Amino acid sequence: MINLAIGETKCKLPCEWNEINLKDYSKIYSIIKANPFVEPDEANQPSNDAEIKALDLQRGLHNMNTNRKVFSSLTGVDEKIIDKVDADEMAETLLLMTNFLNSDVKEMIVKEDVKQSFEYKNTKYFYPIAQMQTSTFGDYIEAAQLDMLAEKHEAGKFGVIAEQMAILCRETNEVYDEQIVKKKTKLFENLTMEIVWGFVFFLNRQTNTYKKHIQTFSNQESEMITDIPQTIGKS
Repeated sequence: MINLAIGETKCKLPCEWNEINLKDYSKIYSIIKANPFVEPDEANQPSNDAEIKALDLQRGLHNMNTNRKVFSSLTGVDEKIIDKVDADEMAETLLLMTNFLNSDVKEMIVKEDVKQSFEYKNTKYFYPIAQMQTSTFGDYIEAAQLDMLAEKHEAGKFGVIAEQMAILCRETNEVYDEQIVKKKTKLFENLTMEIVWGFVFFLNRQTNTYKKHIQTFSNQESEMITDIPQTIGKS
C-alpha cells in the first residue's frame, strides 16, 4: 500500500493485486462500466486538427472525472475533498493508480507456475482439475450461464466471479450444494485479486473449450433442421 495525504486527509492506495479484494475491484469496475466515453459515430468523426484536438480534450476530461470516482472508491476519500487538492499533486496520484490498474495482469499470471488450487482462511480449494476429480459437465454449464449473464450485471463479469469460484473451486471430496455455494460466494467476495486473476485465466481456458463444443452442436442442429423435408400443406 502507498500511504498518501490528500489535502489533510490520509489514505492508502493499493499498488499490488494482493492489496485489493474482489468486492472492491467489482465496485471500481462498475464505475468504469457505468461511465463510458461515447465516441462520435462514423458520420460525426472530426474532420480537421481543431476538431481532433477538441475530441482528445473531451476524452481526457472524461477519463479524469472517471478516475476521480475510482480513486474515491478505492481510498474512501470524498470526491469533494479530491476536488480541492493541488492539480499537479492529484494528477501524479491518479497516474500512480491508473498505472497499477492497467498493469499487465496476464504477464504476471503466465510467469507463475500453473496453479491447481488456492488457500483462503486456512482452507485449500482446488480448481476443477488434478485432485478435484468430481467436477462435472453440469458444473461448467452452470458457471458458463453466469458468464453469459455477466454483461447485464453492473460490475460485468466481476459481479459473478465469486459465485463461479464458489461453484467450481472446492475442498477435497466436497460435492455441489446450493447452500454451501451461497456461503462460499459471500466468502470469496473478499479474495484478493491476485487469487482471482489466476482463476479468471484458468476459467477462460476451460470455458473456451466448452464453447467450441457448444458451437459445434449448434451448427449440427442447424444442419439437421435444414435437412428435414418441409411438410406441404394440403388444399
